[in-house]
Amino acid sequence: MRYRIWLVMCFQLIVALVAYVSAFLLRFELELPKDTFPIFIAALPLHLLWRLATCHYYRVHQSSWRFASVQDLVGIIKATVAGSLGIIVTLVFVSHLSGLPRSVLIIEPLLFIILTGGSRLMVRYHHQTREKEDVKKLKRQKDVLIVGAGKATFLLLKEIQSNSQLGIHVSGCVDDDPYKRNTSIMTVPVLGNTEEIPQLVERLGIDEIIIAIPSGDYKDIVRIKTIAESMPAQTLVLPGLVDLISDQKFVSQLRDVSCEELLGRGVIKFCRDSDRKVLEREIQRKAVLVTGAGGSIGSELCRQVAQLNPEILVLYERYESSLYEIELDLKRDYPELRFLPVLGDILDQEKLGRVIRENDIDLIYHAAAYKHVPMMEREPVEAVRNNVFGTLNVAKLACKYGVEKFVLISTDKAVRPGNVMGATKRVAEMIIEGLVGNSTRFVAVRFGNVLGSNGSVIPLFKKQIASGGPVTVTHPEATRYFMSISEAVQLVMIAGTMAKDGEVFLVDMGEPVKILDLAKNLIRFSGLEPDKDIDIIFTGLRPGEKLHEELYWHGEGIVSTENKKITVWNSDGLEKDLLFSRIKRLDESLKQRYVEGILSLLSKIVPEAKLSPLTMVHAQPSSTRVVNERSTGEGEARNPLVKEAAFKSKVVGITG
Repeated sequence: MRYRIWLVMCFQLIVALVAYVSAFLLRFELELPKDTFPIFIAALPLHLLWRLATCHYYRVHQSSWRFASVQDLVGIIKATVAGSLGIIVTLVFVSHLSGLPRSVLIIEPLLFIILTGGSRLMVRYHHQTREKEDVKKLKRQKDVLIVGAGKATFLLLKEIQSNSQLGIHVSGCVDDDPYKRNTSIMTVPVLGNTEEIPQLVERLGIDEIIIAIPSGDYKDIVRIKTIAESMPAQTLVLPGLVDLISDQKFVSQLRDVSCEELLGRGVIKFCRDSDRKVLEREIQRKAVLVTGAGGSIGSELCRQVAQLNPEILVLYERYESSLYEIELDLKRDYPELRFLPVLGDILDQEKLGRVIRENDIDLIYHAAAYKHVPMMEREPVEAVRNNVFGTLNVAKLACKYGVEKFVLISTDKAVRPGNVMGATKRVAEMIIEGLVGNSTRFVAVRFGNVLGSNGSVIPLFKKQIASGGPVTVTHPEATRYFMSISEAVQLVMIAGTMAKDGEVFLVDMGEPVKILDLAKNLIRFSGLEPDKDIDIIFTGLRPGEKLHEELYWHGEGIVSTENKKITVWNSDGLEKDLLFSRIKRLDESLKQRYVEGILSLLSKIVPEAKLSPLTMVHAQPSSTRVVNERSTGEGEARNPLVKEAAFKSKVVGITG
């Protein structure tokens, strides 16, 4: 209202007058003596003046009546006490008035407080009652159960009761403090502990559960959230005021942690001006094909290739969801780019060959591969099919249709491989070495683990932290080389420009990082404390895992390049005929799904491989088969007939 302040001050004046008159009437039992009338009239202006002055000083007239609170009552009391002191001092030392009953000086301020505060509370009560009635007419109230019976719950109940538009009816609270049971907060009863949430939800017909303990232990919050989410009622977590101000969501979202924070170093920037010029010559106005285009590395390759204005970018991917996502990203970020999404398998020779031929592909980045070590230990047949024969298929088609360059994305697990995945990637490297001398130039790029990629430890750790832990680490001393996705892709592209034919390029990835340190850093950067908020447990190395990975070993000849971050391995040579004859026999074992033969041949092709004996435990033949020297290749003589039952006693698991 335009004249609200003046109206409120007029009301305060009337209240002060009523309190003053009423104090005299109460003192003299509703009949004012004639000899007291002169002092009554003389002191009246003084009372009114001091009451208005102190109310104005303490801004009593500015407070909202509709949302009257205890703080407003405190302001009224301060103004009243200050006014009474002013009245007494003025009467005694300034006006020298005498004869004013001392009881009036006590009764009058009490009446002033009651009338001033009571009028505001009546207005607030009127609005709340009217809002409740309006809400009842408009919609059904939600029945809510609040978890926690502390300060946060008190503030929440206060807000709910003062804002009936929320349409919330609080049926009760639960708290794990046994001393709070059978007590109440603002008339809302504490009904039990958190373990009783399911029973209370069913008995009271609860629609919504609000967890109101933002300062509680993180593990307890997650435990309670898990109990609550097991019920059909909606679950909400009340954040603390600090979290609201800083825009941090509690439990549901952890802070995004950068690679620099996790690695403890800056992200390597390979793309100098000279690098970019070389890449532009490599890709600009060229037809580029990326296999595994929907994966972590493949999709980043597509994005970085798209920046360099290729003639056409072909996205080859067998998973429709991944392909759809990268297609949408490229359409949004590079609307002028000419690209072709293709849903297909690298083992589909006819389709892949048609794509390469019809689009006149100049450059292939081969990122399609199975990379999950423990899973490939369980699935050696699929690992060989995809990583070895998928690579062989793409490489042969590149030669057949005159592709200028083929870049293989390899891994540090190909160095003295201790698992099936690493062995298959080493065979893939050997395949491109064996194809040297064709019209296509071949190159492999070997790097370590990629932070944030599909199957890496970071997404796993984040899920474990979000669920309250524990975070699982294989071994306290386990180390890995790590790099960001952008670093890995920059390396692949720049090393590809250096290719002459058949090289394996390596990147300087700095010092290896302890997995345990990585887990602790991620917990801390998420705003939590290791071993306090989130436990860390050690599970032991999984089948095929090494304690420490290597980028090369002492038997390899490593040569520097013009880029100090990239080195190249010069092979001592390869017996091509022996390699491809063994790969042919590997194909025969693959067609028969003969796991023992596959693993034996992998060990022959990659003699430095130390395949875990546990790998054999995961293999199981689908039928009885004849195994002899001719079918398995070179090696020790075998029993010509291996019965299925006997074989099963040694190998149990999945073959494909």
